[in-house]
Amino acid sequence: MQDLSELSERAGIPERMLRFYVRMDLLPDLPAYDESHVRRVAFVRALLDVGGLSHPAIRQILRRVDTSEPTFGELLGAVQYALPVRGSTAQDQEWERARGRAEAFAAQRQWRIGADNPAWQTLTQVLVACEWLRQHDLLELLGAYADALERLVAVEVELLRRKSDPETAATSMVSGTVLGDVALCALRRLLHEHFSRSADDAAAQFDAAAPFAESRFAESRDSVGPRDSVGPEHSVDSPETHHA
Repeated sequence: MQDLSELSERAGIPERMLRFYVRMDLLPDLPAYDESHVRRVAFVRALLDVGGLSHPAIRQILRRVDTSEPTFGELLGAVQYALPVRGSTAQDQEWERARGRAEAFAAQRQWRIGADNPAWQTLTQVLVACEWLRQHDLLELLGAYADALERLVAVEVELLRRKSDPETAATSMVSGTVLGDVALCALRRLLHEHFSRSADDAAAQFDAAAPFAESRFAESRDSVGPRDSVGPEHSVDSPETHHA
């Protein structure tokens, strides 16, 4: 058991910040704290500083954790649905068609996703923007994106399930989702440069080798003299080759 100052030391966060958490009803006001509160502080800090959630949104998640004892999947879903997403909604035919294509894409891959997942909003807006900008190449890449991400996310979820408790897993999920999105974007841009340069190098090597190949072909062609060819005077059908 420990007081607030000891909790501050264990959690690695200033005591004044913990008092702020108490005032905002993000941490209970108790005479003593234990290891579960160390995990709670880490959870709140991840939701607040990394996830960017508002205090009311965090309180709602904490109440669900404290009152209903959600399963691993339920808690992770509650946290993920609360995280901010990009994109805006619209109520026109173009938006509805894009939302239908997004849902059909997920259904074809047999994904089990709630209809109110905020990520639908982001994906739908991407599809709408692709149509506006005539970026059909990006639409063709969605399958390749999904193939790669299915393998990646399966590993991520397995790692989360190995955590000691759902709250610790949810804390890791917040950091993994927010920071992981940024890391994936950064790695993708780095790899764009890598493969672009590799393609340039391959093209340069081909261009450098082309004159040499042409000269070797010319030398080989010029080295073939008349005696090496089959002319009319040496033809198997020439009368000179036959004796009466």
